[in-house]
Amino acid sequence: MNTSMPHPAAPAASMAPPLRMRGRVHPFLTVEIADVAVQELDHALTARMAAMTGMFRHAPTILDLSALPAASAPRVAEAVALLRRRGLVPAAFRAQDGAVEQAALASGLGRVLEAEPRQNLSAERMRRPPVIVSEPVRSGQRIYAAEADLIVLQSVSPGAELLADGCIHVYGTLRGSASAGLGEDSSARIFAKIFDAEMVSIAGLFLGAEDFPQGWAKRPAQISLTDGALRFGALS
Repeated sequence: MNTSMPHPAAPAASMAPPLRMRGRVHPFLTVEIADVAVQELDHALTARMAAMTGMFRHAPTILDLSALPAASAPRVAEAVALLRRRGLVPAAFRAQDGAVEQAALASGLGRVLEAEPRQNLSAERMRRPPVIVSEPVRSGQRIYAAEADLIVLQSVSPGAELLADGCIHVYGTLRGSASAGLGEDSSARIFAKIFDAEMVSIAGLFLGAEDFPQGWAKRPAQISLTDGALRFGALS
């Protein structure tokens, strides 16, 4: 009598692999850390988070530590802990100094993966077809147009988030937040038939409502990134 145990069946050739690894651009909040005491950083972060009405709570975050000298390396762990206490999720970092880099790695952060040489941001970009949203965007919704423009045909409620690697067009009232050019595309723009946003961002540079220039509330507007600053202009 054959008492050998049957061999387990081999997995089907068409079975999906257990994991995939892809290098893609995702929307991360970037926090630039100046060479200041942690208490001063705490005051500034608390004020900024309060102004953003919880918009960035639990947001994955990149710490830009490029401005920190070697002498500030011992404060990196405190800065990481501070961001976590304030509801952010520090995930990765950039740094120039070797001691600061080692302190960031010891704090559990990963290095930002960047292509070398850096991509020519002035070159024409290949885009997917635009993402078109026909319904109103409700509070708490988060819509991301990867490698594409985002077009919203209705209004956007307070507390909603619009994100796009390309431009953002809103043909109703833009409330909530709008972040365009997430892949560091400084040519991206934000267009709103009625501008009433809580926060706008292009290529990682953002402004909160308290920083908007006067005279643009509840008006047609477009926002662009020019000479390192966000500029407001009329819709022609």
